[in-house]
Amino acid sequence: MSSDWRLDAIGTAWSIGTPDPIAPGLRTAITDRIDSFDRTWSRFRADSAVSALRTEREVDLGPDAPAILALYDRLFALTDGAVSPLVGGALEQLGYGPGYTLTPSGDPVRVPSWADCELSGSVLRVPGPVVLDIGAVGKGWLAGEVAAMIDQPCVVDASGDLVNRSGDVLRVALEDPDDPTLAVAVVEVPDGEGICGSASNRRRWSADLHHVLDARSGRPTRDVVAAWAGGPDAGWADGLATAAFFSPTLPETGHWWASLDRNRRLVARELPGEVFT
Repeated sequence: MSSDWRLDAIGTAWSIGTPDPIAPGLRTAITDRIDSFDRTWSRFRADSAVSALRTEREVDLGPDAPAILALYDRLFALTDGAVSPLVGGALEQLGYGPGYTLTPSGDPVRVPSWADCELSGSVLRVPGPVVLDIGAVGKGWLAGEVAAMIDQPCVVDASGDLVNRSGDVLRVALEDPDDPTLAVAVVEVPDGEGICGSASNRRRWSADLHHVLDARSGRPTRDVVAAWAGGPDAGWADGLATAAFFSPTLPETGHWWASLDRNRRLVARELPGEVFT
């Protein structure tokens, strides 16, 4: 890709590669789309729609809500409740909140059950105050939406969540969480597919605290240190990369996944590449 548009979006660095520069009007449309997503879904903004759920029992989350929250329905069932969009309060209790104190304010708190919430159209009804966090699927899902807006071949890289619409197969290294200069595997990402990954060394603020929480306990997961997934749906791949922290087996979905445990054992299903560990 000869043109590389770099931007900061939803709290991280993005890169959008295309053969030709993206036209100014489309750039504006893309940034508007990202800003709209952030205004709705960011728990770090006091003016976001999800922040209203801290006090309101019913909030309209806009047209993206059915697709995004349907992914969470599947993930919640797939992991027996370990993956839930209601972990935001637990993350904030551990210090990962709008103030970025990175200092726990008490013991882990109970995560409300996603099964007790109801979506009607785009309106989410909750049984009590909650802090919604869609980090397990949101970035991958948004990267797919942005890629679909671009009117030429492209590669959208949202810092660990990548969508390939270049017309070619991409070879992508899976970063070793113990040494970012090394890879534990290299995978091939076909045109039209995405790859997403998560690791406990990212957004870690102490030896025991990081951002991948088990909603059943409110505590960070310990056994798996990194996970990846890929396939035609980048939002679902993002979710599977989180689910792989909790489930040693995942069903056939048309997507591949892999997880690396703290003993450096790599478990994978249909990983399309070469493993080094």
